[in-house]
Amino acid sequence: MKRIAIMLVIVLFTLACAPLELAKSTLGVFNTATATASSTPEPTVTPTQAPTATPDPVKDATLYSNDFSDDTRGWDAADDGESRFYYSKGEYIIQVVKTDYSFYNTSTTSYDNFVLSVDLRHIIGDDETTGSMVVWRYKDNDNFYALTVMDDGTYYIHRFIKGVYGMLKLPTSSAWLNTTGKTNKVTITAHGDTYALYFNDHYEYSFQDQAISKGYFGMGAQPSLDSEVEVAFDNLNVYRYDPANGFTPSAPEMTPTPQYQSVSWKELTQFLANDHTNWHEYDIDDYNCMDFAIDLVANARYSNIDAKIVTVQFVGQETGHAFVSFETSDRGPVFVEPQGDNTYSNVEIGNNLCDDWGEFECMGTIESIEYFGDCDHAQNCTVLP
Repeated sequence: MKRIAIMLVIVLFTLACAPLELAKSTLGVFNTATATASSTPEPTVTPTQAPTATPDPVKDATLYSNDFSDDTRGWDAADDGESRFYYSKGEYIIQVVKTDYSFYNTSTTSYDNFVLSVDLRHIIGDDETTGSMVVWRYKDNDNFYALTVMDDGTYYIHRFIKGVYGMLKLPTSSAWLNTTGKTNKVTITAHGDTYALYFNDHYEYSFQDQAISKGYFGMGAQPSLDSEVEVAFDNLNVYRYDPANGFTPSAPEMTPTPQYQSVSWKELTQFLANDHTNWHEYDIDDYNCMDFAIDLVANARYSNIDAKIVTVQFVGQETGHAFVSFETSDRGPVFVEPQGDNTYSNVEIGNNLCDDWGEFECMGTIESIEYFGDCDHAQNCTVLP
């Protein structure tokens, strides 16, 4: 199989912007001077307190706000030849040339719980491979969450944790996203380890992840090797997370995570005998070892069986291999080769990967091992919690 390569490499542009600080009015107290004694007593004057300011629910709820009508509000206007950030007609524009790097800018104030809302628009670029990015809970260039929205109505959610890339939501088409250059309002809520995503005020998706609890927010653009990209942002607002403030969407009902069951060794062998993934014909381009693993895991989960995709890389080799791990009640993890239903019992870094039945040649010394949850046949995979 081809090595699973994450082509999204991030280059950070530091931004010297400051969040909108809410003005705090000071209530003055009018103090009268003590009256001088005289033959005619002066009336006593009672100190008067200034009236209490009327609460402003918008200001009270707003942590940051920018409609990009003022190009001195802090977001960088920079051009390094590969990327350009600039203001135009009340929007913040990001251009990136053809590359496998994504570029973005971030704020200088970090938040833990918040509601972020921004309008984004795709100006130029391939509809399926380029898009707008929203970054949140950014700690540094190796730790952050990001949403990418394409102009064909698809999106995906990804993250970097300690420099390791992972996908939290596979590329998915949304019925709520506008296409062909039309503006989309994106809203992201973060509350503890729970996140929810809304498109144009319609709930789309939610997930839980404990990796990052606080960070900065930002905007970016994702190009491709075949297409440059230009995107626009407007009406950027960050609100306090508070279901009572009118800016926090109603908390969606979380979709329960499927609970797959372990099986006994006997039950596993029966499942494999009934499953016919191994009947597929191998093709390095159209149906390789990753495709075998994806289908076997999908079939197992359809039968409520706990299974994971396993990928290994070998020392000194450009290509790796993919197979499946099953959790059994009596033998623990069992590694199955979906091309032949044979097993591996030596899946450890430093070992030579050889199947237990001796049907195939040993593949090489294992250099690294990764486990994945859901994958599609474009080899986009979500990371396991």
